[in-house]
Amino acid sequence: MSTLVAADPEFRADSTLTAEELAARIGAVPLWRVRTDPSPGTATEADVERIRRDEDRLCELIDGVLVEKAVSDKTAFVAAELIFFLSTFARPKRLGWVLAPDGYVWLFERLLRAPDVSFVRREQRPGGEVLSKGYADIAPALAVEIFSPGNTTAELERKRAEFFAAGTELFWIVYPERQEIVVSTGPDQHRTLGPEDTLDGGTVLPGFTLKVAELFERINLNDA
Repeated sequence: MSTLVAADPEFRADSTLTAEELAARIGAVPLWRVRTDPSPGTATEADVERIRRDEDRLCELIDGVLVEKAVSDKTAFVAAELIFFLSTFARPKRLGWVLAPDGYVWLFERLLRAPDVSFVRREQRPGGEVLSKGYADIAPALAVEIFSPGNTTAELERKRAEFFAAGTELFWIVYPERQEIVVSTGPDQHRTLGPEDTLDGGTVLPGFTLKVAELFERINLNDA
């Protein structure tokens, strides 16, 4: 179980949040993505499961507030491409698991986050097995967020800081429209890669490389 300091020491689970309190909890997230049933501040993991089961929607749980993940076809495609490339590298070596956007993880015991793509080392799971139920409380070695309409850069940067605080070693923010990837190896260590650059797995996936342009080249199939 994570023993990290909670993001909000004044947290309380109730339905009397002011606008200022709500903003402090969720950060720079557009309010239209905040679910109001149950009341913000009272949501639980069961509500995340209910919405996923009944509505086929992914929500994150941020200090008792349900926030829908921003999605688009382009984001889903880029996530699928990245999962393919990472899995092709990691699977033959039995390095661990590459997880899709519903690979939830608890951070600080009150933040149920769902990165768009993540990689978990084999040794991070007891017995070298994936969980059959429930959610992990150990941050993945690599977490990836893909910018969608409805996201804000500040939102993703806050999420990046949370993952690093929880033990993540490598974090990528992917911007499909600009065909750029911000690579972070620490909370204050960032570099931006463009289409002509090569993405690598650093110390998390040594030997993994991918030309940034290759990640995006099949988005528009009509292109020559």
